[in-house]
Amino acid sequence: MSKKSIPAISEAELDDEKTISMRRMWLKEHRTAIYIGVAILLIIAVFFGIRYYNNVTHPLTRFVKASAKDFNSSFTFALEAQKDGKAVMKYKGAYTADPSKQDLQVIYDADYGEYTYTGAVYAVGDTYISGNLYDGKWRVRDCTDKVLNFFDFNTDYRKGSFDGASFLRFTELTSQYTAGELNRFMELFKNRMDGKNPLASLEITSTGDVKTYSYQIDTTEFFDLVRDKGASIFFSAIDYDAFCALYKLNEKSVAQSECTFSYSINGAGWMTNLRVSLTVGGEVYAVECTMDDFGKAEVEIPEEFFDAEVSE
Repeated sequence: MSKKSIPAISEAELDDEKTISMRRMWLKEHRTAIYIGVAILLIIAVFFGIRYYNNVTHPLTRFVKASAKDFNSSFTFALEAQKDGKAVMKYKGAYTADPSKQDLQVIYDADYGEYTYTGAVYAVGDTYISGNLYDGKWRVRDCTDKVLNFFDFNTDYRKGSFDGASFLRFTELTSQYTAGELNRFMELFKNRMDGKNPLASLEITSTGDVKTYSYQIDTTEFFDLVRDKGASIFFSAIDYDAFCALYKLNEKSVAQSECTFSYSINGAGWMTNLRVSLTVGGEVYAVECTMDDFGKAEVEIPEEFFDAEVSE
């Protein structure tokens, strides 16, 4: 019987065969580790995928996105503060902003019942001034810090995040609260505002293309949250102790109060309505703001505003 001839293997082919053989052996020896590693990667992918999905669909994420869209464009607004359904303050005006240039213009009429006035803010180029018209005379002052602090806060806000430091600078509360701790508390607050927590229940309704999110907030849960988890927010321990003492004195009233927070978003993603109300001692206090003319509103500030002397 003739023997089959075995084809010769070149040195290069032999090296390739050794490499393939070594890979097979490695895969066989580390099969369990590979399976575990793949499983871990899948779990991580699913975990972060769910977290991303939850963040995007979280009601407060939608609130931030819609309100940021409003304040980074233009709109007309009508704001009213009420007591037992009767208006005690009214504001009506127009707003426009260009965050890329840090330009901002606002004009509004304010009605306090006993007196009325017109207010304006103009921040374009190197000019940052605000003022009000009362008794036929404009009183104007510099507002550079206020506007720049607003845009500083707005930079993060329109990206969907809350920056405690810029928020406190804008609201001039840096001496009362701690920025880092405020950030952490706001994240905790957001997590508990998903509508599935004792802090707040959530009802979502639709009318046409407008979706309304209505929170019923448990005021006792909220004040307990601040007392138990928010001590480090306060810049001063004395301020925190004062808050706790005041809460203890009014604990019964807080327990009997009702708080609602609602906002509406249309199909184009604009926030059209925002309302906060508090019922305590049989009286209902509310603030409501409606917005319209998105992306089309124009602000017309009178020439007399620019002619007024700017005070410090």
